[in-house]
Amino acid sequence: MAAEQNRNYSVIYEIKIQGHLDTRWYEWFYGMTITHEQDGSTTLFGPLPDQVVLHSVLDRIRDMNLSLISVNQIVSDGQINHDEDK
Repeated sequence: MAAEQNRNYSVIYEIKIQGHLDTRWYEWFYGMTITHEQDGSTTLFGPLPDQVVLHSVLDRIRDMNLSLISVNQIVSDGQINHDEDK
């Protein structure tokens, strides 16, 4: 039963990349919100259903030759979970 509950659970991620990503890529990044930051970076924000999809997003960033700045998991109370051990 626990495995069945986990399938319906999404984790919210905040992914920052260098440069401004065109918002037309919205669907290619599983509907994550694309925000252009004043510092010239782009933030992708939104829920992803599992690690496979997270890795798919990161693969797409790599395949587009974009520079990854950070990946943060957002915990349920809205705080960022900085996993410094990875």
